[in-house]
Amino acid sequence: MQVYLFQDQGGSNYFAYSTDVTGRNIPRSDARRDWRFVTVISYQDVSLDREGVIRHLEQFGFYVFEK
Repeated sequence: MQVYLFQDQGGSNYFAYSTDVTGRNIPRSDARRDWRFVTVISYQDVSLDREGVIRHLEQFGFYVFEK
């Protein structure tokens, strides 16, 4: 299965995985948050706590994190 990686364009270290190629399902925590598409990855390439991230993706369709 594919996951889409987005990064906040505001210069922050916020990233998001999304199951939606448009990223429209990623919550905008404030009006300045603007997500831009970075790349497509597979579930196997998900970093961090893979099982927890995948579970969250399957339940909500997105996962936001800070690097």
